[in-house]
Amino acid sequence: MKKWMSGLVILLLVLNIAGCASLQKKFTRKKKETRVPAAIYLQEGAYQKKYSNDYYYKTHFTLWKTWHDDLLDQLGGNRKKVARCAQEAMGHLNEINNYLIPEKQAQLKPQLDEMTQITRQLDSGDYADSQMGGIRVELEKIGRIVGNNFYYDKVKNEIIEDQVDLGEPAPSPSPSPSQQ
Repeated sequence: MKKWMSGLVILLLVLNIAGCASLQKKFTRKKKETRVPAAIYLQEGAYQKKYSNDYYYKTHFTLWKTWHDDLLDQLGGNRKKVARCAQEAMGHLNEINNYLIPEKQAQLKPQLDEMTQITRQLDSGDYADSQMGGIRVELEKIGRIVGNNFYYDKVKNEIIEDQVDLGEPAPSPSPSPSQQ
């Protein structure tokens, strides 16, 4: 009995010394991370854009192409993923449109309108599986037309020029009476 009691005392001492720090960590609440929203400047003025219109056009075209291809791959799958791909592709197509001159915007408008209609349909989930073939054909047509007619090398001369605000022009010095 004495050996049993001494064994129990030794076991309790060992447990007391070792502790349960890892167990305590598991049940300690962690601080919540606070998310800081990004600042978006809508008015021109002291906050000018960082890059040229060419850079933004190339970026949005590349992102549109990626999301559009992803939309075609996901079509018929998860409806939330399909809706997200359609929204992103539509958003980047709108941004592409913003950097083009009005004549080129008029050429892009039919594809933009068709993409808007398809995006609304995919967002609402108002389509049957039998309509997927028609939607896919329209999306492939949009991808072909935009990809062939609006890639950067073809439209680089039809992108809106960058506007640089140089401030107010300095008044020209008027000739002094002694110089006349």
